[in-house]
Amino acid sequence: MDPYIPSIGDFDPQNSLNDEDIVLLKKWGMNFVRLGVMWEAVEREEGVYDDVYLQRVEEMIQKLGDAGIYTLVDAHQDVLARTICGEGMPDFYAKKALKKDSHCMSWSMDKLLSPLYNKFGVCTDMETFGFRKDENDDFLIEDCQSRDFYEYYMTKQSIALFGHLFNNNYGL
Repeated sequence: MDPYIPSIGDFDPQNSLNDEDIVLLKKWGMNFVRLGVMWEAVEREEGVYDDVYLQRVEEMIQKLGDAGIYTLVDAHQDVLARTICGEGMPDFYAKKALKKDSHCMSWSMDKLLSPLYNKFGVCTDMETFGFRKDENDDFLIEDCQSRDFYEYYMTKQSIALFGHLFNNNYGL
């Protein structure tokens, strides 16, 4: 089963959102949930959208609503993309944008500011972590989990990718 949607099977305190979970939420006085919905789950290939995933999300929201529980749909991300030890944005978009530009500011500014970057531990290159890679050329999750994930936000790839997203570079 996809990691992007809670299980509706047997109760699991970490991974399910089934009828039992909904009953327990109501019993505990909950009337609001935040439901993570991942862009990379919605768009699995460029321009191709997973309507089945969206239907399952809609069904969960409806079940919660029928029980009197409001849902905030959270277009969630952590460190933005799988290619930089995160999740959220489809990897194919992240890789395309980073291939075009993966500087913190610009090639010349990064070179000029590198002593400051080094002093404050920012604008590091993901490759310097020495992580192994999988068949998709993404860092292995187990290697990614060997460090605190906030460190990846300070890499040049993360800084560049967030900049590309916020500036709508490369069609993001």
